[in-house]
Amino acid sequence: MKLEKAYSLQVERKITAQEADQLFQSGKIDSKFLFECPDKICNAQVTCANLDKAIIKRKRDPYYTTVSDHITDCAIQQDIQKGKRRGSLIDDNFYSEEDKYFDKAIRLNLQPPSSRRPEGNSEKITEDNEDAIVRGGQVAEEGKRKVQKTKTLSSMIDAYIKDEKFDVQLPSIGLIELSELFVEIDGQNINDFPDELRVYYGKAWINQKESGFVVNFKNMLKCETMAEAKRPSFFIGFDKVEVSNFRKFQRATLVKLANTQPKVVYILSETGPYPSSKGPFINFWLSGLEHMDYRL
Repeated sequence: MKLEKAYSLQVERKITAQEADQLFQSGKIDSKFLFECPDKICNAQVTCANLDKAIIKRKRDPYYTTVSDHITDCAIQQDIQKGKRRGSLIDDNFYSEEDKYFDKAIRLNLQPPSSRRPEGNSEKITEDNEDAIVRGGQVAEEGKRKVQKTKTLSSMIDAYIKDEKFDVQLPSIGLIELSELFVEIDGQNINDFPDELRVYYGKAWINQKESGFVVNFKNMLKCETMAEAKRPSFFIGFDKVEVSNFRKFQRATLVKLANTQPKVVYILSETGPYPSSKGPFINFWLSGLEHMDYRL
């Protein structure tokens, strides 16, 4: 679900992303991270993507994206759940009809295994089958439609490890090389990362907690508002695990992996890591288990 407005902690009112951009240019706002859910009872953290990018370098205008959980009674959260129940395959921040077809380019297929169904084909789709039809990128040609080829995140990772060469199409952005899609966590400053889809990865521990699992990366990242570099982390709630159809993310499987030797963990993030509002931490936001993977 796309947020039209967010609450700015710096000007203390609800504003659109366009207003945030104007206030940033005038110096009244100086951080893309200091926003919250516009619902009065909810303080879910919000990032205004591209706000700190020079206008001439932007590929998209600034927009809001939520990077932490809403509270249960949040009206925004309820609208999100209604959208999921309607069976929407692709949200506002992913591929749309405006994403044109590129010959030989590959798109990310982020549809959960249970919902991936090829149009006009009864073949069952599994998490290992990389071809699927997605909305957009289809053009008429001699009575037929061209369909953009897709790969799951797991298949993209396999291709990256094998050093394959091809272009990846990002929603609303265009083409990048496969190698450019992946970013190894290695001491960078979080403000230097692009507000575009990237796969961040590195060695990490999976630790079991009371309400889920915490993934702690071994290498650190820097943030201008923190005196010391921090190990980034992200949370996998039991609620996400229980609804997942991915075999490698079954609760029993993750329990066996927890609190042992580090694995190489990959997380697909639209806006990258961010400073947590709950303390001196650097976090990633995990939208769903189709946005992460790991290798033993």
